[in-house]
Amino acid sequence: MTKNIISHRSQQVVKTILCIYLLLFYGAVQAQEKNKTDSLVFVKLYSKTLKEDRKIVIHLPLNYFKEPAKKYPVMYVLDAGKLDFDISDRLFTLSTAGIAPECIVVGVLNNKGKREENLTPPFMQTETNDSLSPQGKADLFLEFIKTELIHRIDSSYRTTNYKTISGHSRAGLFVLYSLIEEPELFNARFCFSTPAWRFDNLIIKQLESSLQKSKKPSKSYLYFSVGANENANIQSSFHTMNTMLKKINSKYLNHESDLTPNADHQSNPIFSSSKAMAKWSVYLKK
Repeated sequence: MTKNIISHRSQQVVKTILCIYLLLFYGAVQAQEKNKTDSLVFVKLYSKTLKEDRKIVIHLPLNYFKEPAKKYPVMYVLDAGKLDFDISDRLFTLSTAGIAPECIVVGVLNNKGKREENLTPPFMQTETNDSLSPQGKADLFLEFIKTELIHRIDSSYRTTNYKTISGHSRAGLFVLYSLIEEPELFNARFCFSTPAWRFDNLIIKQLESSLQKSKKPSKSYLYFSVGANENANIQSSFHTMNTMLKKINSKYLNHESDLTPNADHQSNPIFSSSKAMAKWSVYLKK
């Protein structure tokens, strides 16, 4: 009986030691992988347009310093702090597999209390349920990106002329606004869970008018998605957007979309960013 107890305890000790070893080993492997794949640069940039400092997170490709002659496309990601890391990870996986190109990912952090005005188009109020809320100032934020941020990135890093921009939720409104106001500034755009329903689908109507008026813009790519578990307003505007784009059928704008199964407003960009990057990669090879 005593021998059985000792034997049992010995087995438990061995199992415990083995578990600790495996956890330590796994943690060491994860740390090594993280060090290999994370080339982060944090930058503070003073904007004359916005009259304030802006913080930027730059994710450099794995071999950026090992291949000094190579240039990279740039993907600008709004609401930095989460989505930029997700997209950088997706691109690392897809580029390693030879599916997507390596990119420099530039995350634009929000300034406290400025997100709503920065990302809302000037033809919209910042809030739908407050008639006294101010108009958006996305025109100034777009000017900052166009004249200051892009110049800073292009002058500091080895970039190609290919630029993309991504945004989630309200930032998706900004991405669509950039397509209306500066259609040739970005070659590809990604919108995740965009509340395009606001003010009676106003952003969709403005985009439709812009696409109908545009003469011979450069060809570009648009991807947008919503989660199947998101609210009725966002899902309705998703279908309205698809209907409008199919009706316009612009030969200059290649568009794709996904209704992401089992995803809500917060999880949709996590689930659909992989699809977005993969579909964009296929588009690039056409």
